[in-house]
Amino acid sequence: MSLIDTDRHKKFIGIFLEGVSPLGEVLPNFDTTILLHAGPPFYDSPIPAAVRNAAIQALMFEGLATTPDDAAVLIDQGKVSFQPAQDWGVVTPLAQVVSASMPVFVIGDGDRVAFAPVVEGAPTGLRFGSRESVCLDNLECHARFAELELKPLLAESPVNLETVIGKALAEGNECHSSTDRANAALLEQLRGLSDDYRSLLENSPGFVLPILMGACGWLLQFGQSSAQTEPEVVAVGGNGVQFGLRLRGQTSWATTPAQPPEGKRFAGQEHRPVLGAIGDSAVIDFCGLGGQALEFAPEVVSDWQALLPDDWKSRPDTILNPDTGVVCPSRVLAQHKAPIINLALVGEDAMAGILGKGFYQPDLSVFEAATDAAAS
Repeated sequence: MSLIDTDRHKKFIGIFLEGVSPLGEVLPNFDTTILLHAGPPFYDSPIPAAVRNAAIQALMFEGLATTPDDAAVLIDQGKVSFQPAQDWGVVTPLAQVVSASMPVFVIGDGDRVAFAPVVEGAPTGLRFGSRESVCLDNLECHARFAELELKPLLAESPVNLETVIGKALAEGNECHSSTDRANAALLEQLRGLSDDYRSLLENSPGFVLPILMGACGWLLQFGQSSAQTEPEVVAVGGNGVQFGLRLRGQTSWATTPAQPPEGKRFAGQEHRPVLGAIGDSAVIDFCGLGGQALEFAPEVVSDWQALLPDDWKSRPDTILNPDTGVVCPSRVLAQHKAPIINLALVGEDAMAGILGKGFYQPDLSVFEAATDAAAS
């Protein structure tokens, strides 16, 4: 195992889960008609069904609509603004749309912060673009628990995320596709939860995922050395139509068409169409976890062995910056090797939902476009 591998969690020293609050409270200028989505802007592209489904539920959660049809009218009439979450310092998983009243995790170092939404548990879920009304019920349940229990607990004792990540890696998680050990490590530090809330979280191994995303989003924004001369990625993700990234100092995203991830389908989902790469969780893989930490997760490798590129084990050493542990665009281009990004397979049709788990390798053209823009 390389030096990068053995030190994989150390870059997260000093990053804590500090709190949880409604998004509108931590972003006071945030308008209730703004909906945050993963990846780059949609520009003139149609919004995928999964994101539209999540947006409809978000508008109902906000009280701006009482029925799905009313919410759809607001979207179709342009009464809401879809904006990239990472442009607001937020990272959001898959098709999840984040609105002003939704609870978000606050992740930081006591000074600078990043945010990620509290997700509502195991599938079915808003992050999978579900239309099921139970998603709103579950989100409201999680929001109540977060306000009553998690918020005061974190105010008294923030959670050390370097410890969570280190323990998860040691116990077989790569911290993206597999998060059960990371979730258990998180709960070990959350002492004082009620039995009902602890049971809910124990049965929701993906609860920790947006927290890990927030730590990685923070690292991209604030944790890389200002002395670096190499271009630095500060935002990365897919919106289901385009996959994009943004380098430090840039206001626009470089994009490439988002191809569907490769992976193993769940039983009964073999023939449904898969949406293009979607989610801000790519920040995890760009920070040396996920697809760059497969060596830590033998069960994941066993599931995907026939699909993974031959150099899956050595690739991280060639594309991660040895000083920061973050994917380096110039190394990606020099090696002609894209990072492996572990992503769920989301349905492209109106039903959306999760169809399986897999990985995505972005086209090198997106790195070329970003670095060319930085050089001009």
